[in-house]
Formats: sequence, structure tokens, C-alpha cells
Amino acid sequence: MKHYRIILFPLILIMMMSIVTGCTKTTGVGGLSNTKSVEKAGDNELAISVEGTSYPLTVKDFLKLETVIEKKPENAAVLSGTPLNIWYDLGGKSICTSDVSNNVKLIPEYEDEIKSLPSIGPVYSIDMESVISHQPDLIIAQVGTQSTQAKKFRDMGFDVITTHIRGYDDVISTYRAFGKILENEKLAESKIDELERKKEEIVAKLPNEKKSVVILYITSKTIAVKLDNSIAGDVANILKLDNIASDLPADTIGSETTPLDIEYIVEKDPDYVLVTSMIGSNELAKKLIEEEFANNPAWKGVTAIQKGRVAHLPQEYFLYNAGPYYDEAIEYMAEIIYPEIYKGVTQ
Repeated sequence: MKHYRIILFPLILIMMMSIVTGCTKTTGVGGLSNTKSVEKAGDNELAISVEGTSYPLTVKDFLKLETVIEKKPENAAVLSGTPLNIWYDLGGKSICTSDVSNNVKLIPEYEDEIKSLPSIGPVYSIDMESVISHQPDLIIAQVGTQSTQAKKFRDMGFDVITTHIRGYDDVISTYRAFGKILENEKLAESKIDELERKKEEIVAKLPNEKKSVVILYITSKTIAVKLDNSIAGDVANILKLDNIASDLPADTIGSETTPLDIEYIVEKDPDYVLVTSMIGSNELAKKLIEEEFANNPAWKGVTAIQKGRVAHLPQEYFLYNAGPYYDEAIEYMAEIIYPEIYKGVTQ
């Protein structure tokens, strides 16, 4: 193991973290609150890229940190679900991983193997000693929830890649990078081609009319609104939907949410209200948002709610990036908005 040089200042690490730490204000119903806006930010660069045609390879991750991998890893530790799914889809293996949620859509042929991997704790609080005990020759961590631990691993001399898989383009760049690392580029390109083909088939059916949406995001304590740099926002953009929150400022730099402003939503009066969640289950999320709509009269000013044009987006597609199944997430939202064109997907 060797010590790698950090290319950018540590401030970038903090700026790009998706954990929201701002002040909050309540919505006035049920103790739900929202994060106060600080600044809007975005990043159109690749989530991950690899330089070189054979080993040694230089990997540049989302944080623009470079890692030189001398040879194909034999004991990789992939510490979160979405990169783990893509890694396995390209023939990779992991020696351990964080707790895998039941709402992560795993590749069927590897589901049992992935669920039986040694656990290193919750994705947001991994046990570093446990990871080290498995003696990994490559650690693949997740931006935000694992950024602090990733830096510590790097400082210890481990080869570390920090992934950020939020949208479709992130999925594509991760497939391409992992394909090189696993020496399976042809398979990676075939997976990318299939995703592209399916996405284009869905987009080709879109009508000329343009619909508008607001994408609500609920947790057990908060309601916010998703921006374009979220999974749901990215899918809406692919489907050429008008996300009424597109131009609003983010909670913090790099955040994918903006504070809830019901008056703004009433003013814009979107055609559909889409609901994403970080609740224990999809069913509980539905119950909480229905209670919010029933208890707060301000929501009655939104025509979509009056007419029942409210749809819940399942966590396996819109909380956790579906990775290999991103086309299914696109088609799921497409059927919600245009059921006469896309039928049977959400059943």
C-alpha cells in the first residue's frame, strides 16, 4: 500500500457532500421541517473515469482524487449498494459491504451472494476496523455518507475510489470505469448499449405535449423538494418534464433538495405531484404524505392534489439508484405521466 496525493483541497470534500447541515423551518403540520437554502450548485463532470488501457490504471473519482491501481484487485471492498450492483454485474466480487436495504433492487443471480457478504455496518456508519480486517486491496466508498471514512482509509495507504451515482450519466461512467478496472470492457459496453437502447425506446414514445411536476421528498421529520440533480429529477429531465423546482436554490452546495414552499407550488400548479421518500417502507411513506395533504389546507390549492394526480415513486428506483435497472425507473415515471402510452409498468 502507498500514500496517494490529494489533487484538490479538502474543502472540495465538504462542498460536494450531500449531507444537509443547514438551519430548518417547520411546515406547520406534523412537525415536518425543511432545510434552509444556502446556495445552488451542480456538477456535469464524470462521476468517475479511468486513464490507461492496461495496468497500472489511474482512477479519477467524483472528488477528483487520483488513485493509481497497480494490478487488477482481488479483494475489493465495495461499501454501498449501487456501485456493488454494477460491480457484480461486470463480474466483480466484494469481500464485504454495508447493510443492504430490502429496497435496493439487486441483480437476481447475485442477490443471495450479495446478501450473504460480511456486513461492515450501516452504509452511513461503517465499521472501519471491520473493513480493514478483511484486508482489501481496493476500497470503493460512497460520496457523502462515507466521505470521511474514505479519506481516513486513503490516509492509511489504502487504494480508495469514492463513487457518486446519482443520475443516468453517473451509471454510464461507473460501468465504463468498473469495466476497465475489472478488465471487462466489452461486457461494460454491452451493458451500456442495452441501457441506451431501452432509454431511447422510452423517449421515442414521448408525446409533443410537455407536462410539469413537483417532486416532494419526505423523511420521518422533513419535507423538501427535489432538484434536477436528484435521481427523480434526472429521470424527469430525461422524460422532458418540467420540474418546477429546477431554478430554485439548493439547501446547501451540492444538495439535491430545496426547501418546501407550498405557496410557490400552488402558484406554479404542476400537472403532477411525485413523492419520493426516505422512510422505512414505501407504504409508510404514502401514509405520511397523505396525512400531510389532509391536515394542511394549503395543499388544497394544488390542482394535481385535488384531482388525485399524486404518485409515489418506489425507493428501489428513486431513493437508491437502480443502476442496471435505470431504464425501469425511467419507464416507471413515464407511465405515471402518460399511462395511455406506457401501460403495465407500475403494476
